[in-house]
Amino acid sequence: MLRRPHTNRLVIGIGNPLRGDDGVGALLAEQVGGRSVQQLTPELAEELSQLEAVLFIDAWPAPAGALPQLQRLSPAGGGGDSHHLEPAALLAVSQVLYGRAPAAQLLLVPAHAFEHGMELSAPLRASLPAARTLLRQWLEAGAPAT
Repeated sequence: MLRRPHTNRLVIGIGNPLRGDDGVGALLAEQVGGRSVQQLTPELAEELSQLEAVLFIDAWPAPAGALPQLQRLSPAGGGGDSHHLEPAALLAVSQVLYGRAPAAQLLLVPAHAFEHGMELSAPLRASLPAARTLLRQWLEAGAPAT
């Protein structure tokens, strides 16, 4: 069973649950009491500035046979506009506006089908145990080695 994150850490699932595999971030985040968003917006920057750590989870249009990946993130400019940001750009907004950004990682889950509907593809379902293992490691340790 996956545990909820500590209050000074947050899991954010990114994606649209009505677009097949794109909903995997929301699914995994909600299973641990995290938050799901269809896209990252600048309004999240203030909340991030108060956190010790954040884990973003997103679908990754991956080649067949790819495994989930956990990547460390650093604040970086670019990667979005005023309404939609990439995780590193959101961290940069937090750093610039509020003087700090949390330690951050991105869990990329291999995705293959983005059609309308809520069903996850068979390859994505097959990768869920590995994704849950990485999520569990993050929840237990805060920042597993990558």
